[in-house]
Amino acid sequence: MKTLFIIICLFASLGVSAQGNLQFNQVIKVSSATMTVPVGKVWKIESYQQSNVSGTSNSTSGCDLARVRPYIIDSQIYHNIKNIASGNAGYVYTAENRMPIWLAAGQTAATSCPSDFLSVIEFNVVP
Repeated sequence: MKTLFIIICLFASLGVSAQGNLQFNQVIKVSSATMTVPVGKVWKIESYQQSNVSGTSNSTSGCDLARVRPYIIDSQIYHNIKNIASGNAGYVYTAENRMPIWLAAGQTAATSCPSDFLSVIEFNVVP
């Protein structure tokens, strides 16, 4: 039985091929201009930084400063928000960092406000 298991594992491993190794290439700052992951690269989004989030100001250069703003991956809008209890009645919403996010070649990323940015590490995929 043990020999049969070993033979099955050997045949199963013949169909598996490595995807390649990752080699650091550069650090990228992605803002509101949509950027695409180049062929032969992968991106690791480390964080999303928002500027001027305030409960008193509503708008500056098209950005709603009274709300946590989304970022965009492959034309889909994502919010990293969680509730925290306030001292009075109701809840206060706060940004929650759910990073890292990995993107493959051909995927896109952007922010919804020009002064916000995604911090990205770009890797080369080395065979």
